[in-house]
Amino acid sequence: MAYLLRQSIEEAAAGPPAALAEAEVFRLAMREFASGVAVVATGSGERRNGCTATSLCSLSIEPPALVVCLSRASATLKAIQKEGAFGVSMLAETHAGLADRFAGRSGLRGAARFDGSDWIALASGAPLLKGAVALLDCEVEEIIERHTHAIVIGRVAAAKAGGGRPLLHWRGRWAPAP
Repeated sequence: MAYLLRQSIEEAAAGPPAALAEAEVFRLAMREFASGVAVVATGSGERRNGCTATSLCSLSIEPPALVVCLSRASATLKAIQKEGAFGVSMLAETHAGLADRFAGRSGLRGAARFDGSDWIALASGAPLLKGAVALLDCEVEEIIERHTHAIVIGRVAAAKAGGGRPLLHWRGRWAPAP
């Protein structure tokens, strides 16, 4: 029945597609879930590192905490483990190019990804994007490694809501909010 996730009801009536791997079915199903887009960043100066993240959600209001999932192979995760703090910049619909840059599509790495944009710091000193729809400055509370990713739990030390229309990720592409 897993093949139903990829096909319409009409297509499913014709039978399962040939050799569709379970992981691929799962990936295709998850692409149907629209999510916000954020840059998760840490460090200062030449030690700055960051990545685009779409697996992010609130964990609790009291105390304010969030969860972000990062690849265990990510240089950003390694930097967060070393720094003990990170910033989350929730991107506006005008930040698609920045989302690509921090997703590694520009070929830039490390501190070079921050060039050309305005960054500020709040309590922890982690880089936060000026003009983002919201900013969250977090201290690492716990990192749980599972499978290919790590679940980073961040205690929010400071937050700012900037407003505006968010950038969304849906079906493998950036999309403006409706």
